[in-house]
Amino acid sequence: MKRLCCLMLALALSLALFAGCGGKDSSSAGSSSKAEVVPTPEPVVEIQPLTGEEQDESYIASRPVAIMINNRADSRPARGLSEADVLYEIMVEGGITRFLALFPDTSFGEVGSVRSARDQFFQVIFPFQPLYLFVGRSEITQQFIDVNGYSDLAVNGMYSTFTHRDQNRIAQGYTYDATAFTSGAEIQSYIDSHGIDMSRELTEPIFDFVDCRESPRVLSGQSALDVKVVHSASYRTGFTYDAASGRYLTSLYTNSEGYTPMIDEANGQQMAFDNVFVLFAEITTYPYPGGNIDPNTGLDKGDPDYKKVNYDAGGTGYYINGGKAEPIHWQKSGIEGSLTFTDESGASVKVNTGRSYVGIVSQNERSNFEITGAEPAVSSASAAE
Repeated sequence: MKRLCCLMLALALSLALFAGCGGKDSSSAGSSSKAEVVPTPEPVVEIQPLTGEEQDESYIASRPVAIMINNRADSRPARGLSEADVLYEIMVEGGITRFLALFPDTSFGEVGSVRSARDQFFQVIFPFQPLYLFVGRSEITQQFIDVNGYSDLAVNGMYSTFTHRDQNRIAQGYTYDATAFTSGAEIQSYIDSHGIDMSRELTEPIFDFVDCRESPRVLSGQSALDVKVVHSASYRTGFTYDAASGRYLTSLYTNSEGYTPMIDEANGQQMAFDNVFVLFAEITTYPYPGGNIDPNTGLDKGDPDYKKVNYDAGGTGYYINGGKAEPIHWQKSGIEGSLTFTDESGASVKVNTGRSYVGIVSQNERSNFEITGAEPAVSSASAAE
């Protein structure tokens, strides 16, 4: 009898356990417990790759457009640069500098004057795979274009129809080199007529931007209310912090007038940037001969003094934003590598959203670089070693 009772108890427990594992019964039992709260995932925000800002209804998914711009003193003022998201400035030959304006697409007005290509610009924007536009080029630049199979996307306005000559400038006595202009409409017409694939948009931002939904990062460096970047004795660029707009107003230097506002001829306004990068680099001269042959006569015109930027070596510099300047290190891994920035601890530099100026400056001019703020002026020779 006792044994029978034990068997009946075991059978009852087995049936109870079986019922607890059943689908319907399990659901019924679970319904009495508190439901688990699953957090709603934060919505993904798509950003503009050149500025880090949120994409709006005007954003066009497109291959970027890069245009070489004259900065010789007798070519100024430039036109249309305030529509560019990024402006690069690097020394070329004879101590002069040139600009490269980077646009997100072709939705801009007239731009110029358009000038010839140099490899130090081609190398720095190559990772973004833009449509690269210029009028003329050095033979060294052409070699870079050929070796990297970039001929379809590197367009020379000397032989193509995306530029026009400004007749008013010609009448005003500007040199012929300072009269070539283009526009987004002309470039788009060229794209359409030549079947250029502009669908390859940037899928990664060009800098490590601060989340556009967050407040701008306050830099930890020294006060930077006035910045003087010296590329050579005659070519210098100044930046003055405007607290009202939170941007740096830009000036250019001439020997006769000193620093004067850099005006965009298209709108009459002074150029301004949210971010200013000053990157010190090893800049030397390509060994002569450098391909400086006159195409009309076939004669050698002499040493062209083409400048060579050693991107592989990397270097130091400054990130300047919001009235502050932080020392940084920069690197570029081969022609396919983008410029990357780290702070003194080795962490990636978080860049605030907005338009950027990137100046690549010779190490030889490091001691002439100045930052003036609430503290006394500091030269790069003592602050960014």
